[in-house]
Amino acid sequence: MATQTATATTAPVGRKLSERLFGGDRALWIIIAALAVVSLLVVYSSTASMAYKNMGGNTAYYFLNQLKFIIVSFGAVFLIHKVNYQTYARYARLLFIFSLALMAMTFFVGVNLNDASRWLRIPGTGYTFQPSDFIKVTLVMVLARELSKRQALINKTPLLPVVPLFAGKFTEQRKRQNRQVFYETTLPLLLPVALACGAIFFSNLSTAALTFFSCLVMLYIGRVRVRELWRLVRTVLLLMIVALFVMNAFDIGRSRTWVNRIKDFVGIELAEGNVHAADDLQVEQAKIAIAFGGIFGKGPGLSTQRANLPHSYSDFAYAFIVEEYGLAGAFVVLALYLWLFFRTVIIFQKCERAFPSLLVLGLGIMIVLQAIFNMMVSVNLFPVTGQTLPLISLGGSSMLFTSVALGMILGVSRQMAEKTLGSAKEDGVK
Repeated sequence: MATQTATATTAPVGRKLSERLFGGDRALWIIIAALAVVSLLVVYSSTASMAYKNMGGNTAYYFLNQLKFIIVSFGAVFLIHKVNYQTYARYARLLFIFSLALMAMTFFVGVNLNDASRWLRIPGTGYTFQPSDFIKVTLVMVLARELSKRQALINKTPLLPVVPLFAGKFTEQRKRQNRQVFYETTLPLLLPVALACGAIFFSNLSTAALTFFSCLVMLYIGRVRVRELWRLVRTVLLLMIVALFVMNAFDIGRSRTWVNRIKDFVGIELAEGNVHAADDLQVEQAKIAIAFGGIFGKGPGLSTQRANLPHSYSDFAYAFIVEEYGLAGAFVVLALYLWLFFRTVIIFQKCERAFPSLLVLGLGIMIVLQAIFNMMVSVNLFPVTGQTLPLISLGGSSMLFTSVALGMILGVSRQMAEKTLGSAKEDGVK
């Protein structure tokens, strides 16, 4: 009888302790743990032979490195999810400016890999990180904050000033309206997007496009009118085409690589000497890996393509998953990302405040869209981009900042459960 009483009293305590340690949405914690396990399986199997050759026979070298990244990233999720979301609203602009400064540094002191300066070296260590991973998170914070401040009028306010081409003759009233739109809507909402995407664009077109599309979805969810969004899309497409034409004409950045990848994807024959053998090799080997995978795959560690498929541990990790675990394994991974997105939508719907709800959805969209881009490239439904598979691909900064974003989402869900969301004034949006 005494034993039964003790058991009955200790069980609730155990549950409360776990809730205190791992607050927020339980399903998200499960998804993070599942993706970490998949990451370790993929990285060890895809890098074992490479590590044996390059690291003096130590086949577990990259596996152990990835394990360290996962432990640090899990620590980041745990710490960040304890931070109240009001802190992000308070320091959003400052963090965004800092991330912009880091992006600017890549053009002067960045580490050049694959003809692109995307990385900064951390002093005193052998590690590098991509400031673009940081700027994406801070951009979502800023945009969520600015949108939440304008919820009362955003569905009635133009996003861009009316240009003379469509406005005809300008009157003084039109000029005043344009100035008002420019300073009250265009600058606070679109300037951060333009600065972030513009800074990323010169070295990484796909990341810039992914970031812009995520912001576009945020603007739509944030009640910006659809016709205003179409005006924005037309403007951005025109500017991007002009920028690509100028960059390609003067061989600036990686513009020729981007243009040739698009041409190659749509089947336009490239001029002799411009064929990107590396990209073609990746695509062809990915197709072979997928074809060999079948329904249930060859099994863990039994890949024959890991020696032939470049970046099987990062850019083409999904193709590698299909080879070893088949369509069944590929479906499980896809389902995990879709489940992650579903949980962020649930948190968004239940959240009572504009800023945290937009923050959660924006971060969730950015993570899941990157995963979808990687999968589409792996199965040859999209041109080669270089996007990694979030929380699975080998790497440090991408995993770390993805974990920071997930920690922020979990933090909001934790405060919802604790009923500590606060007021709009506490969010700093009024």
